[in-house]
Amino acid sequence: MNKYKVYGIGNSLLDYEYKVNDNILKKLNLEKGCMSLSNYDEYFKIHDFIKNLRPPEKIIPGGSVANSIYSMAQFGDLVCFTGRVSNDDTGNNFIECLNNSNVKTFIGRSDKNKSGECLVLITPDHERTMNTFLGASEHLSNNDINVGELKKSEYLLIEGYLVTSEMNFNVCKFALGQTTKNNIKTIFTLSDPNVVSIFRSHLLELLNKKANIIFCNEQEAMNFSQSDSLDQSLNFLKSFADKFVVTLGEKGSVCFDGNKFHNVATDKVEAKDFTGAGDMFLAAFMHSYCNDTSFLNATKFANYCAGKIIEVYGAKFNDESDYKNLVS
Repeated sequence: MNKYKVYGIGNSLLDYEYKVNDNILKKLNLEKGCMSLSNYDEYFKIHDFIKNLRPPEKIIPGGSVANSIYSMAQFGDLVCFTGRVSNDDTGNNFIECLNNSNVKTFIGRSDKNKSGECLVLITPDHERTMNTFLGASEHLSNNDINVGELKKSEYLLIEGYLVTSEMNFNVCKFALGQTTKNNIKTIFTLSDPNVVSIFRSHLLELLNKKANIIFCNEQEAMNFSQSDSLDQSLNFLKSFADKFVVTLGEKGSVCFDGNKFHNVATDKVEAKDFTGAGDMFLAAFMHSYCNDTSFLNATKFANYCAGKIIEVYGAKFNDESDYKNLVS
């Protein structure tokens, strides 16, 4: 039996969440509902502009895979995370948060770069738009991967955001090489519509040997398949994953369990913030699926948990008991 359920590799970021209106997004030339990357000067110019308008709603360690791994740990799963930060307060806070949450961390440190940050901008319709400064996160190395602990893991989880950095892309290829040698299953997230469109060739290269499971939303699936048809996109994904789940927002999700498709409805909720919905979906799914639930029932549980996280601000609940209540 494997020691860890999932070994995750992802960006290590500090999330700053602000409420804004659509005019602010237009003024900053940010595409609503998507993630954009900025260099140091661009990012902090935008951040200075926003923080002069109002204080943040929440400041909390983030990054897509890190969020999912954190939530799995709160559900009681043994999990690992690899990323990279700088020797600064942001990096120290990030590592401390995961360690205090019972996540086994293998996080490299750098003296050259500032730790990464992400602006999460929430509009009145609850949609989140992100602007990210990767900082030290984009400088992962193969040495950051603890191969010994990866070998003890049932799954390797890689986020699509990693392909935006050439160094991280190469680390992904190294980690995938270890999964092939050691019979470790793989999970991919496509992460973001813009990432899929711009770095599609990188994603295709990483997925050339098929993932065990892919997670994505409807727009990411269509961008990946270069199709405006969800049905065509679903059939396209069969070539790259044994199984997969495509989230459809308030329409729920559709999953392919390796044999057939299932449309899974979700309950209506009073949404406050869509941030972290996909991260929670993946965490809840993998917690359920790794504990011998069917693919369909894991999708139902994931729908439920994603609905709960968008009822609060931020990608994490404020209290550990909130996670335990979901699995009780």
